[in-house]
Amino acid sequence: MQVMESGGGQLAVVRPPSGGFPRHSHDEYVISVNLCGLERVRLDRTSFDVGLDEFTVYNPGQVQSCTTQVPPEMSFVAVSWYVPATVVESLTGDAAVDFERPVVRSPHLRAEFLAAARAFRKLAPEGHPSPAESAALVQERLVLVLSRLLDLAAGRRARAPEPADARIAAVLDRLRTDLSGAPRLAELADEAGMSREHLIRTFTRATGAPPYAWHLSARLAEGRRRLRRGEPVADVAHGLGFADQAHFHRHFTAAYAITPGRYRRLSQINI
Repeated sequence: MQVMESGGGQLAVVRPPSGGFPRHSHDEYVISVNLCGLERVRLDRTSFDVGLDEFTVYNPGQVQSCTTQVPPEMSFVAVSWYVPATVVESLTGDAAVDFERPVVRSPHLRAEFLAAARAFRKLAPEGHPSPAESAALVQERLVLVLSRLLDLAAGRRARAPEPADARIAAVLDRLRTDLSGAPRLAELADEAGMSREHLIRTFTRATGAPPYAWHLSARLAEGRRRLRRGEPVADVAHGLGFADQAHFHRHFTAAYAITPGRYRRLSQINI
């Protein structure tokens, strides 16, 4: 995975070693195009296919996973832009928005996005580097792409509705406030006054993922924040309740296609 800072966010070339991603989420908006391979995506409670001429656009906190399909002897590659909410809101007069359509087909806009990405030189075709462009000019090009995507796929965000069952809201509050270890499902069910099976079914219907998977995504997202602040990998793993550093390494790499140590180093280099 190559990571480059871009206007407060990150632009990355993503090559998941497993060929796909387990359930995970991001604090930022995620805008991606595939360079090689097709995706079968599960986003919250829906599934869809993504080809090579389409964008995927995900909102902060959405639970996502995918499987990929590539030609023999090739690997899946995508370019992803992780966009802070402040950047999006700067284009909407501070109004929070959600992308209502997770897939946008626009070959012309896709080409412009990739051209802007290649202007960072690291993404230039081998042996044919792009002409030098200032970071400001590249950022302008990316923002224009983002603005057009907002026109095509976004709607004003309403307040997130509470889950249908207030007991699920209480479970979510507990999971959000305690990221220090994996939750005990039986304990959560007892506190909610539900059977484990009822909790799993109701929680998944409300959030798109069962409690353990949702909480693991939240812990990994918090790990990503702590690594960007420069905290040691071992401390982050311990603080988030992983059995050991290897356990954290395995889950983090599966979710983000980069090892925690490399992500921390790249984040510090780009500060």
